[in-house]
Amino acid sequence: MENKYDVIIIGAGPAGLECANTLNNTNLSVLLIEKNKVIGPKICAGGLTNLDAQFDIPEDKTRCFSKQEIIIIDQSYRKNLVNPLKTISRLELGQFQLNKINKSSNIKILKDTLVKRIEKNRVITNKGTFYFKYLVGADGSNSIVRKYLGLKSKICIGMFFNIKKITNKFIWYANPRLLKSGYIWIFPHKRYTNIGVYFNPECIDVKNAKSILEDFLNKNNYRFNRYNFKAAPINYFYQGCIFKNIFLIGDAAGLASKATGEGISFALTSGKEIAKKILDSNYKLTELNRILIIKKRQERMLKIRETMLKIFEKLPFMQVFLFRLFVNLMKKKWFQKILQTFRNWNYRFL
Repeated sequence: MENKYDVIIIGAGPAGLECANTLNNTNLSVLLIEKNKVIGPKICAGGLTNLDAQFDIPEDKTRCFSKQEIIIIDQSYRKNLVNPLKTISRLELGQFQLNKINKSSNIKILKDTLVKRIEKNRVITNKGTFYFKYLVGADGSNSIVRKYLGLKSKICIGMFFNIKKITNKFIWYANPRLLKSGYIWIFPHKRYTNIGVYFNPECIDVKNAKSILEDFLNKNNYRFNRYNFKAAPINYFYQGCIFKNIFLIGDAAGLASKATGEGISFALTSGKEIAKKILDSNYKLTELNRILIIKKRQERMLKIRETMLKIFEKLPFMQVFLFRLFVNLMKKKWFQKILQTFRNWNYRFL
């Protein structure tokens, strides 16, 4: 087996596959390594936002929602969306991306391959040792490439059940008394509904978060199988993407939103951008910088919210009041203009 490649990508999730696709039909030899036997499935809610629009994910593989509902304890707020929210199963997304490169002449795909160790300019796996000019870590929140670089991670946690009942409402549920700045989501898919909880383990105990999720399901008459429970860490601690000839993308780079847990759009964008950088060392990473601005803005707002929750920790009614106030303000055009101005200010001075 040929063991020398220009680019080795570890991880065939959205980031790794988009990186490979951008390098498709170039003069670079590419090896894409995936630990699983099937490309696509991953512990993920499968939510898509307008940030994913440029990647032309087929409409027939998604469910689309023009409205969302936000529930704060017992009060519901419904909002029409300018940019629809969508859901997609990770298997569908992975297979869609894989089909773009399956017949590529310059890309080799190795599935069911475990990376044991990384050393200078080589990757040691259970199927041999492979040498690289460039290495791309697209191997998720527990990235072996990130660990090789000696970078620390900070995580939030997402845990969920897929239930058989197919629902039709895209819902966010906030309860600052129980979840602090976290939330419960209901994401309807074509063949199931994904219901889960996203939280910061520094604020909420993992067992407590799971109990809150199960209580929510029982209270709302969602039948679930406890053996169908899934959970995963989400690394949000971004410390850079470029480390000489080694690159990090997606969750491996900490490119998930701490505020919302959104990761697919950041993964796709970073995969494409880093591939362009490999092809042209002078490329300015325009789109990557744009999503970093969005990520930082979200996390600044989250920090303000977490600070307010801490201040009013012994006054839970004030926590609820602040959540409801923010949701109501979001409906006002003047408040939306302020947020847009804040976004433009961030872009100019970041």
